[in-house]
Amino acid sequence: DEDEDEDGMRVQGCVATSLVPGRTATNVKRPRRREYNSRRTRSSSTTTSSLSSTSAWRVRAESEGKGGQGEAPSSSSSRNESFVAKYESWKSSPAAALAMNDAKPFAVAEGQTAKLAGASLPLLLTAGAGAFISGYKGRPAKKPEASDGKYALPLSVGVYRWEEQPAVNAKEPEKPIEIYEFQGCPFCRKVRVAVSVLGIDVLFKPCPSGGKAWRPEAIEKGGKSQFPYMIDPNAGDLAMYESADIIEYLFKTYGPGDVPRGLRYRNSTLANGLGLIGRMGAGSRAKPSNLPEKPLDLWGYEASPFVILVKEALCELEIPYVQRTCPRGSPKRQPVFEKKGQFQVPYLEDPNTGAELFESSAIVDYLNYVYSA
Repeated sequence: DEDEDEDGMRVQGCVATSLVPGRTATNVKRPRRREYNSRRTRSSSTTTSSLSSTSAWRVRAESEGKGGQGEAPSSSSSRNESFVAKYESWKSSPAAALAMNDAKPFAVAEGQTAKLAGASLPLLLTAGAGAFISGYKGRPAKKPEASDGKYALPLSVGVYRWEEQPAVNAKEPEKPIEIYEFQGCPFCRKVRVAVSVLGIDVLFKPCPSGGKAWRPEAIEKGGKSQFPYMIDPNAGDLAMYESADIIEYLFKTYGPGDVPRGLRYRNSTLANGLGLIGRMGAGSRAKPSNLPEKPLDLWGYEASPFVILVKEALCELEIPYVQRTCPRGSPKRQPVFEKKGQFQVPYLEDPNTGAELFESSAIVDYLNYVYSA
């Protein structure tokens, strides 16, 4: 899809939107600038979904003819049994051994160098935006003779290590904010960066091109095929388009107030758009998949290239997930460290199969093995 903006610049599938006062499209004003827009997907299958909580949600599907991507089997129990069986089969693979036994921080798996280099480009062009939590503080400290049970950056020089002091400059939403978006969209990435800076949990509902699970739902709720699209269940299901408006809302409602000037400059549409060239649209088109009964939990943050590769796979498969956002300085790192004896991102927990996995390449392999149709 290609649209021409008000200044005559042609951009691939971009169209900006304005604030939507509710969950319907009534009284929507003319867009101020271009953000992602695409034609509505026509399909013989229509899937509508609703989330009652972050731990349980149900998918209702009405099918005519041959089933397609994003459709779920009729029986929830049989679907879960199938996923568990696939997980048990996958556990005998080399990727599983890497995820469960040989996970090492900053290690690059074989064949992943080029992918990680491309996924690192947004981090460089945005000058590390989203890598550190708002109010980040860290200091060098002497390493204890024995483990003190505290998470520290797994890098040290001599007898010193870098200790991060957990910073909490944001209020965690009671219910995760819902954001409909997809990986290859620079406007969506701007919002993901802001979420990382705030360190708040968000339920992402991937809407890649050709998707049949969440894209139709977003269009039905908002009345437009435009992304990102946010719904805040903590504010009476307040619905909003426009990346700049969403970021401003998140900072004023859950953060320290105004969006920092430095973040505005670094987290620009141009920098994010150029950065996404490194992955050539990965995570932008849907693949045939079987939807899980419950959303997955992903510990990560937008600046990590390892996390990006996993989020691309989740987006292509249209798998909803709650991002447990944990940039540098986040207090959410310590609980995982205590539970697993180490911390690194990405870290995935799948309540549908019981999987608990480190290592990006292994997680991507797991997702495709278990959930690809």
